[in-house]
Amino acid sequence: FLLRNNQLRYFFKALEPLEKALRLDPNIDPAIHFALGQAYHMNLDWDKAITEYSKYQKIAMSNPDPRVMEELKMHIDHCYHGKELVKKPIRVFIDNLGENINTEFNEYGAVISADESIMMFTARRPNSTGGKIDPSLNEHFEDIYISEKQANGSWTPSINMSEAVNSNNHDSNSGLSADGQKLLVYVGRSNLGDIFESKLEGNEWGKLEDLGKNINTKFHESSACYSPDGNSLYFVSDQPGGLGDHDIYISYKDEKGKWGPAANLGSTINTKYAEEGVFMHPDGKTLYFSSQGHKSMGGFDIFKSVYDDKTKIWSTPENIGYPVNTPGDDVFFV
Repeated sequence: FLLRNNQLRYFFKALEPLEKALRLDPNIDPAIHFALGQAYHMNLDWDKAITEYSKYQKIAMSNPDPRVMEELKMHIDHCYHGKELVKKPIRVFIDNLGENINTEFNEYGAVISADESIMMFTARRPNSTGGKIDPSLNEHFEDIYISEKQANGSWTPSINMSEAVNSNNHDSNSGLSADGQKLLVYVGRSNLGDIFESKLEGNEWGKLEDLGKNINTKFHESSACYSPDGNSLYFVSDQPGGLGDHDIYISYKDEKGKWGPAANLGSTINTKYAEEGVFMHPDGKTLYFSSQGHKSMGGFDIFKSVYDDKTKIWSTPENIGYPVNTPGDDVFFV
């Protein structure tokens, strides 16, 4: 289950008016070349995107902020990666889960129980707890919803989970334990965003519990997952001392059941760009995560890396391929 970012839709619509504007006035603001590059990029027109990005290069080089040129170079690299990835598409079927799950609003970040009978996901809907709108995004606050799989394979109409896990701020599901008894929840009201845990008590999910200072800082902890045995926690944070925007960390449970000091997974996994949406496979060694770095074809792409118990080394992250990955943001793969 993954997120297809809405940006793709807007770039599809933007291409024609951008092309028309340039035809009508070739001396228009040169920033149009960057916008055109993005539009061609999102439409998988790699060569035209590279051409337009390159036309913007002089403007980027004259900007005193080096991040402008760095971002442009990243977009061009993404295009070259994309050209190669679409030559060898992977054989997959991507099906929409239907109107009981998906609506006109945003749904994303699904987690699923081991027996595939229960799914929880994040959505921004009018019936969120409190019914409020985030003024910074002009969208409804996030809440967690749940659905059950029926005998015919379809999903029941999703319902908002209890106020034990949802508040009138941002609440987003993140990871589900292998036994389905513990749920990791991103809570937006705490610091810049923290990870909490809810435990299943009979048929009800319990009150959220803070995972402690070794996980949650005054910075942004955005997503997390358990190891299959529940003794390790992988999570994403932008705390100081990392290698980039957001990095992936690991914490081990001590003999008292508390989470120990977090360790950065290192430069094989983390880049100078953002990593997000971490998920450990049930085999306990294959890590799936999204990254703007490595060999992304645009935005966040989903990668996998395998840990070698003998060498204690992660393998070079591998882009899992097109059409699972696109030029837009592809995140929260489980």
